[in-house]
Amino acid sequence: MTRSRLALFAVSSVALVLVAASTASRATARARVQEAQPFVTAATPVAAGEYLTVVAGCHDCHTEGWVAKKGNVPNEDRMTGSTVGFYGPWGTTYSKNLRQIVQRHTEDEWVDIMRTADHGEGKMPMPWHDAQKFSDKDLRSMFQYTKSLGPKPYRLPRNLAPGVKPTSSYIDLTVHDSTAGK
Repeated sequence: MTRSRLALFAVSSVALVLVAASTASRATARARVQEAQPFVTAATPVAAGEYLTVVAGCHDCHTEGWVAKKGNVPNEDRMTGSTVGFYGPWGTTYSKNLRQIVQRHTEDEWVDIMRTADHGEGKMPMPWHDAQKFSDKDLRSMFQYTKSLGPKPYRLPRNLAPGVKPTSSYIDLTVHDSTAGK
C-alpha cells in the first residue's frame, strides 16, 4: 500500500470513528432526555396505554361512537377508526384504524410515526404537535394497548382533497368569520 493510500485509509478510519462516536453520543443524550421525561405508571404497559388513550382523547376520534356513548364502547370496537370525516381547508380526513396500523408496524416505527407526524404525511385534525410530547415509554404503552386489542378490519372512507365535499357524515372544522362584512 502506498503512503498516500495509507494516509487516506487512516484519515477515513478516524472519520468513521468520529461519526460513530457522535452517533453514540446523540443516542446516549436522547436516552437521558427520555429518562427525564414524565411517563404514566400502571400495573402493566397495556394498562398505562389504555389509560393514556382515554385521557389523551385518542378514542374520541379513533373509536366510532366513543363520545356519543360516553366511552361505553366494548373493547372489540375500540380504535377501529371512524366513518365520520373531518372537513377543513386540508380536505376531509377520516380517523385511521389504529388496530390495523399497529399490526403493520413495529413499536419503534410507531414511536417514529408519532414523533414525525407520520413522516410529514400526518393530516389535520390529528394534534401531531401534542402527540410529539409523549415520552417514548408512553408511546410504547399506547402501541402495546392498541396491539392487545388485536386486528379488526374496518372499512373507512378515503380522505378527500381540499374543496371536495364529503358524501358521508362529517364535522365541519372550517373557520366562519361572523364579523366579516360588518
